[in-house]
Amino acid sequence: MKKISLILILLFASIFFSKSYAIEVSSLKAEKRLIFNQLFSKHTCAKIYTQLKFGLKKKLDKEVMLESYHNLKRVKIDENDALLTMSFNQRTVFYKEGDLETIIFNVLAAQDFSDELANINKTITNAKSKKIVVCEYDLNRSIEDGSFFNFNLKYDNSLRVESNVPPKVLIYYDGTIEYAYYDEEVQYAIPSLNYKKYPFDSHELKFLITSGIYSKLYFERSDKFKVLLLETKKNNFSNISFPGWTIKQYVSYPNSETLDDVYSDYQKHFVVSELTFVRNWVSFLYKMLFPLIGITILIYFAVYIRIADGRIAVLSTLLLAFVAFDFVTVGQRPELPYITLLDWLIFLGYAMNIITLLFSYYESYFIRQRMVAQASDLEDSEKSILDKWRYRYKIYIPIIYFVSLITGYFTMLAT
Repeated sequence: MKKISLILILLFASIFFSKSYAIEVSSLKAEKRLIFNQLFSKHTCAKIYTQLKFGLKKKLDKEVMLESYHNLKRVKIDENDALLTMSFNQRTVFYKEGDLETIIFNVLAAQDFSDELANINKTITNAKSKKIVVCEYDLNRSIEDGSFFNFNLKYDNSLRVESNVPPKVLIYYDGTIEYAYYDEEVQYAIPSLNYKKYPFDSHELKFLITSGIYSKLYFERSDKFKVLLLETKKNNFSNISFPGWTIKQYVSYPNSETLDDVYSDYQKHFVVSELTFVRNWVSFLYKMLFPLIGITILIYFAVYIRIADGRIAVLSTLLLAFVAFDFVTVGQRPELPYITLLDWLIFLGYAMNIITLLFSYYESYFIRQRMVAQASDLEDSEKSILDKWRYRYKIYIPIIYFVSLITGYFTMLAT
């Protein structure tokens, strides 16, 4: 009996919620992707389509404000190939075309105010808005036919844009025209990332959605887009952060710039989005930095091991450990024309190991020249000479190491 009741509840819920999303209305609720219902029949939409001639003109004869929206769902960085891939659930722009509402009304009137008009009036009453999707068309074909204006929208400086879903153009009963693009994957080249503070590096990237129309066209963020950005920020950008990185800021806003030379009377308008992200360095701290620092400390204290007890063998093993860490880091970042913080840390470890080995070789040579087995068998005057060298090593080597580390760090920041 309980199983039957549960099935009935689930069935009722599925029916109720499927109906509740059957109508798309203008709202400030941020949605990842909207599924629209075509309220008019295909016959009516086809008649409306024959009356649409907005794309026959190549220039805008009046100012148009395009309200923009895009829903970023995933970011991926290929550091070796210096590529940024961004995936979008949906990207739309829409504007109000005054003649469209008249065209829709005239087509319905020519059909003697069919049941479709009654249906749309009922929908408007329920939704309390005239911004109801009534027809949808294939965007690319509609532009080719001259039915809708070609704003020549594109991702500026992108390498490629791919999508498995054809873009649509949606018309609303209130005269709004919306261009909708779905499931886009956009790739950019990012050769300018600064890795000098690696693995504590952070980066800023931006991408632009632009138009090839430079006169009488402006961009603005839609209300839905503003809410989406606020919700994304409220969630600490967790919905768009990606493995290995954490997004700290994601902002999007309209902007413009004046064209150069003979086109200086025109302006290029666009929507610019900026991403600031930092590397997740905690794992590097435990897997690489702490071990590297630990190995460096072992190298320093190796001088307390007697030559006869295998100090040189220990130092050689620690040197191989540095080589292994160096090989591990090679494949994690592209080949760079400069050294990073991690490179500098490894280099200083190499330097300390080599200095300690050279000092150990000198000490071994010094002892062998005196024809004794170990330093404790030396005469007091000879012990004093060796102790002075040991003292200098113990004092100056740490000072040189830390000064070099700090100097290298601030030099990287300055360049």
